[in-house]
Amino acid sequence: MKKFYLILVAVICFGTSVNTQTKSALEASKFLLLIENTKDGIKLTSRQGCAFKELSFSLKKGQTQEIDQFGMRDENDEVKEVKDDNLASFRFRITKMNDGPALEVALEGIEGTAWKHLRFSIPNGSQLINENGMR
Repeated sequence: MKKFYLILVAVICFGTSVNTQTKSALEASKFLLLIENTKDGIKLTSRQGCAFKELSFSLKKGQTQEIDQFGMRDENDEVKEVKDDNLASFRFRITKMNDGPALEVALEGIEGTAWKHLRFSIPNGSQLINENGMR
C-alpha cells in the first residue's frame, strides 16, 4: 500500500510540473515589433502588445537600450505590472553592433520572450520580431 501512495504522489507531482510548464509556454506574451534602420538611428513600431506606437532613438556602436511593453526604460527602473489584457509583458536589450549603412543589432531577451539572443542586419529596410523571434 505504501508503494501505491508513493507512486500516486510521484505521478501527481510530475503531472503538476508538466502542466505548469505547458501553461507558462501557452501564456507567452504576444507582441509584434517592427525594427527599422533610419537615417537618425533606430525606430521601433508596435504592431501588437505595446503601450507605445513608435519609438525612435540613436545608439552609438556598442550602446544598449532596454525596451519593454511601455517603451524605453533604464535597467534600474522598477518593472511595471501589466494590468491591461491588450499589453504583453516583455523586456529585452537592443545593442547597436556597428557604425555603417547596414544597421546590425543584437537583442537579448530578458523576460517574456522565447528567445535569449537574436542578431541580424537591417540594411535599408525593416525586420519584424515577436515573442518567438524574427518573422
